[in-house]
Amino acid sequence: MTRAIGLFTATAAAFLAFATPAEADSPTPVYFRVGNFNCSIAPDDSVGCDLPQPLPMDFPILGEFGLPWLGPVQHVVIDLPWLPAHPTYPPGTPFTLPGGNPDISEVATSQSMYQKTITHGGTTCLAGFMGDVTCTAKGHSFVVTVYGIHAH
Repeated sequence: MTRAIGLFTATAAAFLAFATPAEADSPTPVYFRVGNFNCSIAPDDSVGCDLPQPLPMDFPILGEFGLPWLGPVQHVVIDLPWLPAHPTYPPGTPFTLPGGNPDISEVATSQSMYQKTITHGGTTCLAGFMGDVTCTAKGHSFVVTVYGIHAH
């Protein structure tokens, strides 16, 4: 019974946290949307995005030199400090809330005329005025545009 109450309390707290703006010390994920790209930043500074349709991706091999990833990518993530941004193949849309993510302007930690930025822990994502998303985490980054994904 105590375990069930604890689980219920943790679940309720998680749902309440999704409705609040991003805070650097928040122990819950922060979800946001830029155009059709739905992303989230986890408490461990991992970041990932669900894309509405598969896109080509280049994967860094030696510094800035990149090779095309084999096949289109629908989910991109930075989750390990020793691995650059890379595709992931989870079922469903793990970086999207059931009712959809809030627009980045609703959770942004800073905004200007041309860009909206969200910083959560050690991760920063920004939305450019052309609808691109750039995320930096764990010493790596990726840029998602309507044309493809570039990993750094």
